[in-house]
Amino acid sequence: MGEEKEFLDNYSDEEYDKPSVTNDVLIFTTEDIKGDNIRKVPKKGLQVLLIKRDEQPDKDMWCIPGGFVRKDESLEQCAARKLKEKTGIEDVYLEQLYTFGDVDRDKRTRVITISSMALVAKEKIKFTELDSLKEKKWFWVEKNLVESKNDLHIENKYKLYLRSEDGEVEIEYDVIEKIEKSVLRKRSITYTLEKSCKNKLAFDHYKILDYGIDRLRNKIEYTPIAFNLLPKLFTVIELQYVYEAIMGRKILNFRRKMNNFIIETDEKIEGKPYRPAKVFKFNENFQHDF
Repeated sequence: MGEEKEFLDNYSDEEYDKPSVTNDVLIFTTEDIKGDNIRKVPKKGLQVLLIKRDEQPDKDMWCIPGGFVRKDESLEQCAARKLKEKTGIEDVYLEQLYTFGDVDRDKRTRVITISSMALVAKEKIKFTELDSLKEKKWFWVEKNLVESKNDLHIENKYKLYLRSEDGEVEIEYDVIEKIEKSVLRKRSITYTLEKSCKNKLAFDHYKILDYGIDRLRNKIEYTPIAFNLLPKLFTVIELQYVYEAIMGRKILNFRRKMNNFIIETDEKIEGKPYRPAKVFKFNENFQHDF
């Protein structure tokens, strides 16, 4: 004990470089896609919240909400703090995604970011006065497979497309994923901004967004995280439209796939312009069996 105390008393943290650490929080939600027939259940699209930077570097570019981690808080506490600062909410689904640490990812200094992902029903969000001076927009976000090749390696080409809810800002990246044909499945990804785009994402936030979409799509197949985007009571078609908004495609045999996730209830949904058929809620006894 005395030896350790002596070591700590004489220890200097000047011996090592100290990179800065940030926490960037992807805030996903779903929103109705307006249609002509208000008596039909509206389809949904996936949205992400972005903020326009008002300072250098990358001034006037759009970025994922985030900030620097304080010395006296954990990574989880920082993510929860940033989420509350940006949206005014807490106690929602929030998980850590991945660490992004390319040496030149930030022009200021060596910055490592710990990315997180939150799923929030849009009606719960109340933007706070603390962040009212920053310009923010909800962006429709899509990631669609354009081409797939299977030769010496598997190569998939995607379009990562963002359009602000008001239609004023569009951002598009070509994403090329190469997967090695081995048990290791080594994977490399390149991103190219579309030449016609006048806007782009700050830093390497296109990587974080792309990673978040992939994680979300993978997890909804075996976990109930998508239910965070729904009210307590819902119909199967409402649930299906949330899943299809996330996956970016039509899902066949959806009701059968949801058998273990949901249970039917006799409760009623009020205030809908259409008459719900059967009403369901999340099965709290759900367990994933491999």
